[in-house]
Amino acid sequence: MKNRRAFLASAALAMPTAAMAATGAKVLASPAAIKDCPRAVGGKTAQRFPQVIVQDQHKKKAWFYEELIHNKLVLVNFTSVQGEQHYPIVNNLVKVQAMLAERLGKDVHMYTITTAPHQDSPEKLKALADAQGAQWKFLTGQPEDVREILRAFGVHGAIHGLSWIGNEKTGRWLSKASRQHPLYIAEAVARLSTGEHYKPFLVDMHSV
Repeated sequence: MKNRRAFLASAALAMPTAAMAATGAKVLASPAAIKDCPRAVGGKTAQRFPQVIVQDQHKKKAWFYEELIHNKLVLVNFTSVQGEQHYPIVNNLVKVQAMLAERLGKDVHMYTITTAPHQDSPEKLKALADAQGAQWKFLTGQPEDVREILRAFGVHGAIHGLSWIGNEKTGRWLSKASRQHPLYIAEAVARLSTGEHYKPFLVDMHSV
């Protein structure tokens, strides 16, 4: 974080003094300068993800990679308020949430990223989450920033059927269909876990 502050401070000071005097306005670092700013942290796949700010359904802002992905075990999925009417996935992921139980928000973090950031405000995402009983973060942001995140996951179009499960501590990522039986999605989380939570299989598949 110290590197970022230093970078932004130097970027502001580097602006021509004449231009500052002419406008009489406060000079702010451009969005491009922010994205070129050195990362405070790095991880196994840090360069895959853009340095952008996102906002959850409670209007809390965060750096997408550094605060939400770095050093975490995550389950990332994609939908929109309108898309849920045609290809619902949240109700299936709520069942995964139940299987994760107390691990959610502690050692496992779930994020739903809107594929329609120009339409889905935090208020609309909160209404969607509350209606389904979803307790994880629903993320939106500036459309161009969200599109960069979607491209990083290979998401194209308003409806996307894959969820990504990743452990950024180990750099391992895999994908599952968001409407697949929730047991198989939860199993992917277990297989990418470390320590006491690691399990090669949650249950005997022959008994399912």
